[in-house]
Amino acid sequence: MNVDKIRLINFRNFKDASFNFHSSLNIFIGDNAQGKTNVIESIYTLLRGNSYRAKEDSNLINWSEKESYILGEVSKNKEKFQINILLQDIDRINSLPKKAKKIIKVNKKYRQKSWLTKRFTPVIFTPEDLQIIKSSPSVRRKFLDEVIINLNPIYERYLRDYSRVLFQRNMLLKSIESKSNLEQHLTVWDQKIVEIGSMIIRYRVKTLQIMNQKVKIIHQLMTKNQEVLKLKYNSNILTSFSEDNEEIGNIFEQKLSQAKEQDLRLKVTTVGPHRDDYFIMNNLVDLGIYGSQGQQRTAVLALKMAELELLKEKDREYPPLLLDDVLSELDSERRLFLMKIIKERPLQTFITSIDIEDLTQYNINSSSKIFRIKDGTMQNDGE
Repeated sequence: MNVDKIRLINFRNFKDASFNFHSSLNIFIGDNAQGKTNVIESIYTLLRGNSYRAKEDSNLINWSEKESYILGEVSKNKEKFQINILLQDIDRINSLPKKAKKIIKVNKKYRQKSWLTKRFTPVIFTPEDLQIIKSSPSVRRKFLDEVIINLNPIYERYLRDYSRVLFQRNMLLKSIESKSNLEQHLTVWDQKIVEIGSMIIRYRVKTLQIMNQKVKIIHQLMTKNQEVLKLKYNSNILTSFSEDNEEIGNIFEQKLSQAKEQDLRLKVTTVGPHRDDYFIMNNLVDLGIYGSQGQQRTAVLALKMAELELLKEKDREYPPLLLDDVLSELDSERRLFLMKIIKERPLQTFITSIDIEDLTQYNINSSSKIFRIKDGTMQNDGE
């Protein structure tokens, strides 16, 4: 899959800029705060219908304007897609920014954001992705859930349904103290949370098993067979994995029953996939606790490359790879490995960097395009 071109009108600090991209490597050079990351963000937004860093779409509109356009052309499996995204916040000039109205058209037909997310799955790597290892279990769950959704879109419905059922059960737990007759209704929600939660656990553990095969190979290449990376699911329900959904459900039901008194006392559901985590281990050591910065960066890079390979197997071609300010975070050996992956694969990549000198050592000129970004404007160095 390739992003062939994009035009930005009133997007962040770009008033009107057009980019015709190379099918291989695209490099955005410029000082900090000039707009390099904004280009990466615009490509992601074109493909997914939302930003990976802005909480509100209105933040994507140039501060002095009422609307913004992202216009692009995407190629996937020999099909062409003309994608136009309009963001509008007509009241923002006279008041605080509000939630922007979003209109998406693909090949001149109106589409929902979900139409994009089911078809276009870029892999993005930013310095913030270190939080997958360093931060809370919710961050790790979010990363894994997003990988699963990209591989199996139906999984998003399971997550949505589980969130709704979990909310209803917790609300009931809060009400039982004042209305004792409500306790019998807990059984109904228990059945639903077990049914949906079992599917989520099964998807997560199965996906981690598949990812383990990928990250082990990639990580060993990066560390010259000196280290072994392993992902291990940490469930508050299962002690060993079973692919039998009924078996998972039976164990979940038992755990939920055992936790009933605690749940009633705390007024919250204390067991379930919403409390699960997974360990990212290097030579059997938890990287989140004992890993160095270099080891953590290497592990996250391996995770992202594994995600890239899984999506390639699903779609029969590589998705775009977006690397925002990542090279500066890697040592020379990791940087060399990453550039080697990029050069050896039929893969479209977008990289931001402060200085082109950081990249010239990798012989990238023959298959790349360089864009110099300054104050929201672009100068193309040529191919």
